[in-house]
Amino acid sequence: MPRIAIDAMGGDKAPGVVVRGAWKVAKEQPDWQMLLVGDEAAISAELGKCESPLPNIHVIHSSEVIGMDEHPVEALKAKKQASLPMAVMLVREGKADAVISAGNTGALVAAGTLMLRTLPGVRRAGILTTLPTLKGRIVIMDVGANVAAKAGHIAQYAAMGDIFYRNLLANESDKVHVSLLSVGGEEGKGSLVIKEAYALLNQSELDFRGNIEGHEVFAGDSEVIVCDGLVGNVVLKTAEGLCEILVRMFAQHATKAGLATDDRLKETLRTMTRDLDWQEVGGAALLGVNGTVVIAHGRSDDRAIASGIRTAADCCNKHVNDKIIEALQVEAGKAGATS
Repeated sequence: MPRIAIDAMGGDKAPGVVVRGAWKVAKEQPDWQMLLVGDEAAISAELGKCESPLPNIHVIHSSEVIGMDEHPVEALKAKKQASLPMAVMLVREGKADAVISAGNTGALVAAGTLMLRTLPGVRRAGILTTLPTLKGRIVIMDVGANVAAKAGHIAQYAAMGDIFYRNLLANESDKVHVSLLSVGGEEGKGSLVIKEAYALLNQSELDFRGNIEGHEVFAGDSEVIVCDGLVGNVVLKTAEGLCEILVRMFAQHATKAGLATDDRLKETLRTMTRDLDWQEVGGAALLGVNGTVVIAHGRSDDRAIASGIRTAADCCNKHVNDKIIEALQVEAGKAGATS
């Protein structure tokens, strides 16, 4: 029975879409507890617009909001009663199992790192998200938390990504291929950090396939791709923009060709949109912190918020953090045995 703390005031369309997304999941999963943190009057007004009251939705009042353009750390220090840090605090105090916010990403990463601390053995937390490919969704990490990653950080991202993929997108027994994003496929290509990460991954127990170039990412031959946060964030934002443009271009060309009313094309466009739509995923996971943290897109609608809540609950139910600790302990033990 996961308890999800939700920053009701975070995001471009809050609190309306956040409340509706939480209500949707609360109705689907009556055993899950939704803890909506934010302005009580505003949240209650939005709940009043929903179909019916639900007993597994609870409102926790907060008097402040961290804006999207505020400096993360300074805002956390100045606004301790804001909805975002209060939601994270519920996880720290053991009153919630996970937290999700579509608000200030930097503030959520800072709050997750500073308030929850990292898991035992984790050097740096990172953000993991999924990308659409020809063979289904894959995971990429880091996409923005650590723009100055060291080789050891990237190697740990591979282990965490492997666990996330096995537990949330596939089966634990499935074979997972790991690749390192670089400027060339050959060993020895890339920065010094990438070369060092290559060596560490090559020594790990993961099924490491070597370097991968940008044009190979969306073929789907590697289920886990790792990189530093700067590169990952550029890849993610480029992919999101390109996916939206491709769908629109497809629709425009179909209209020009006189095919817009064809039912088969409509269905093709619908399924293509679904497969490429980032809102179907709903959020990215901040892995490596001592708690489950999901970062939703600032432009999220209620569907995306609901998807992000489900991701948070899945991480809790599948004990992702416990498995990360176990995996890193095993790797550390092997490294110590060979040193």
